[in-house]
Amino acid sequence: MAAADKARSKGKSDAEIDAAAEAAAGSATPRAKAQRSFTDSDARMMKANRGFGYAYNAQAAADAFSQIILAAYVTQAPVDMNQLLVMLERINLALAAAGLPTPKRTLADAGHCSTSNIEAAAEGDHDLLVATGRLKHHERVPDAPRGRIANDATSRERMARRLRAKQGRADYTRRKAIIEPVFGQMKVKQDAGRRRLRGLVGAQGEFTLHAICHNLRKLANATQPALC
Repeated sequence: MAAADKARSKGKSDAEIDAAAEAAAGSATPRAKAQRSFTDSDARMMKANRGFGYAYNAQAAADAFSQIILAAYVTQAPVDMNQLLVMLERINLALAAAGLPTPKRTLADAGHCSTSNIEAAAEGDHDLLVATGRLKHHERVPDAPRGRIANDATSRERMARRLRAKQGRADYTRRKAIIEPVFGQMKVKQDAGRRRLRGLVGAQGEFTLHAICHNLRKLANATQPALC
């Protein structure tokens, strides 16, 4: 049984399920005899749903209301942690170019969580809500937070406490409903689950085209008249 399924069967929260899945993916390792790809030297060995394979890491951020993709790019990094600040910057640039305000709140899964990311987002005036994953042994957060948090609490403890609060749980629960359908729709309707072009530039161009097609479909559906 997958780590996420085990956590779900135990009645864990969405944040804890995400954390279990990310922890399992982070601890997995490829076979010792694994070789580099001879067909795409830019691709990197990454953990996927069906084991390890040569791939790219596609990142995307979508609007909560319309599921319009605000920013999308491809990286060779096998993990997401160093992509959070890059994505926040790209979101702001895209919205500024369109004459729109910065997001009210940004939701991210546990793979993007680190102390430096949380603190940098706060310094940049981003209202970030990110699953913290498994806290360190010395970090403690009550299951039902009440009252003021200790002044010496770490940024991860503060974030974990916020996720356990009623409003934090309600906000974070929406993450899967916002972004997961975006990837699912592109895979089903556009066959975006496999690459046709080689190289990082080709993969970036292909994923950008998928994002554009996705947005065009969303805009077309939004402008269709309602049926009587």
